[in-house]
Amino acid sequence: MASYHGAPTDVASVIRQVRRPRRAVVTAGMPYANGMLHLGHLAGAHVPADIHARWLGLVIGRENVLFVCGTDDHGSASQIAARQAGVSIREFIDGIHEKQHASLRRYDIDLDVYSGTSRPECLPIQQELAHRFLRRLHDNGLLEKRTSSQWFDPELQCFLPDRFVRGRCPNPKCDNGDAYSDECDRCGHQHSPSQLGSPRSALSDATPVMRDTAHWWLDMWAVSETLRGWIQGKQGAWRPAVLADVLNTVMPSLRFEADLAPTYKEIKASLPKHKAKFTQDRKVLLQLGSKPEMEEARAALSRHGVPSEPVEDWAHRAITRDVAWGLSLPADLDPELCGKTLYVWPDSLIAPIAFSQVALARRGVDPARYVDFWCDPEARIYQFLGQDNVFFYVLMQGAMWLGAQPDPRRLPAPGELQLTDVLGCFHLLVGGDKMSKSRGNFFTADQLLDEKGYSADQIRYYLALLGLAEKPSNFDFEKLDERNRFLAGPLNAAFERPISAAHSKFDGRVPHGALLDKVAADTLRIVQRYVRAMDRADYPTLLFEIENYARVINSLFAQFKPHDDRHPEEGRRDALFSSFYVLKNLMIMLYPFVPTTMDRLRESLRLPPEVFRLDELGTPIPAGHAIGPKQVYFPPVPEE
Repeated sequence: MASYHGAPTDVASVIRQVRRPRRAVVTAGMPYANGMLHLGHLAGAHVPADIHARWLGLVIGRENVLFVCGTDDHGSASQIAARQAGVSIREFIDGIHEKQHASLRRYDIDLDVYSGTSRPECLPIQQELAHRFLRRLHDNGLLEKRTSSQWFDPELQCFLPDRFVRGRCPNPKCDNGDAYSDECDRCGHQHSPSQLGSPRSALSDATPVMRDTAHWWLDMWAVSETLRGWIQGKQGAWRPAVLADVLNTVMPSLRFEADLAPTYKEIKASLPKHKAKFTQDRKVLLQLGSKPEMEEARAALSRHGVPSEPVEDWAHRAITRDVAWGLSLPADLDPELCGKTLYVWPDSLIAPIAFSQVALARRGVDPARYVDFWCDPEARIYQFLGQDNVFFYVLMQGAMWLGAQPDPRRLPAPGELQLTDVLGCFHLLVGGDKMSKSRGNFFTADQLLDEKGYSADQIRYYLALLGLAEKPSNFDFEKLDERNRFLAGPLNAAFERPISAAHSKFDGRVPHGALLDKVAADTLRIVQRYVRAMDRADYPTLLFEIENYARVINSLFAQFKPHDDRHPEEGRRDALFSSFYVLKNLMIMLYPFVPTTMDRLRESLRLPPEVFRLDELGTPIPAGHAIGPKQVYFPPVPEE
């Protein structure tokens, strides 16, 4: 959003050059409706999404932003959890949903709606969207019916999702006898269902057998060239890890047996420009620039006795399941698929569109106006999620959006679903490891508030510093307390000292004074940095720079002593006027990160809620403005 032409000389010039979308949607990764929200949910999805939604509110007005999320209700995970709890699926999901929503409210996650894919206000919309997508994908030839083998419970006479079958992990180094059919959650080993040892049904404890079943598969290969061009256009705009992940996947590639590498090397120079590497399964992989170049290289290799195949495994995914708890398929598309349901991933990808319609209805706006947010090239959609889900939100979602158009092999036109910006976050570690209840380093969102005694803003601020956009980061309680000591000490002092000086020496008002040149220069620099970093959702370095900007107030008090009338009055007035100028800027810049604390500061400054706008940066609190009393801003560090 930030676009500069020449060097701005004042804050107003910086703000004028910020490119503002007409509207924006922000989504956070959807939690499964099978457990409480934990620290990883906050760090990797909900807190960064809330910060960005609040930033966009500063830029274009909160009324032009939809911040939506909800529980991912359908599929086997919810069925298993409800069965273990001994209650109906509906009762279980409703209970989990309310607990998750309450946790989000405690952390000031300012959602327009927190719904769920099976909730009454959403389900009819979600079902209609699913049918619309499936019909259009089918009409455009992006759905292929395939038959594959799947576990079948002979006692219950039903197919079993992978998560409904447990058995011995095939990894010889692992002794887990309760591994999933496709993955071991203890050692991380991924395997084909047929490799599972001593399989048993999680529903009946019977020994399942393999039977053939037909499903719809999404053909992403058909639109991979359009996806590639779109992704390559995000160079420099997307987070490097997100871009590298999907671009390496979508680039047209060939593979052949490694023992043919000598022949390949002889003709390498004559092939179209490419990159080559050995894969883990001892094959050679060639990455080409386009599908025509890939076909040209394949033909040349074949002429020299090197058979190769396109790497397109990633591009074909089953999007239906033999699960009762899910969205139905259009009955008229194929009678053989009657009774099957939509896979939870495409279900969850289209859910934010349904959530947006629910949010608009709650605002008293026609839900059909969701197109103003999702189908306008002048609007933006930002999706915050775990890095391990990037494949689905970029490639599967991108293919579904393109496949829903009249012409799926071009980028969306105005009035069609616009492709989204995806912001991935790496795993949060606690004590250097992934969270695990057995290791004692697993924390729910509520535990940090109820058992550890932290405030929501203390946790929000620290999570924003961790830099999960770039790498896995460690949640360290000692470092959290160290940062909170700064918040409760020097930063609180920067808030309190101008307020105290105004009340003790200037009749509780902002004095008449002039803005000091150094303060104006420091403010110009931090605002330039702020708009760039916030646009990119890049927070760690920015927050430290904002902290340094806050120290300007303490340095003004050290130099000019506005609280001590033994010093020259003009210097004291200028220093305090400039301190309030800095304080207002700090309040606005920190609002997306610590909204409750900044709202208390706003009340102390007796400014209206409308002050939280980008255009208010660099605008001083007028001389003579009455200041309210100090409040408790950042609390002290909790004692053990």
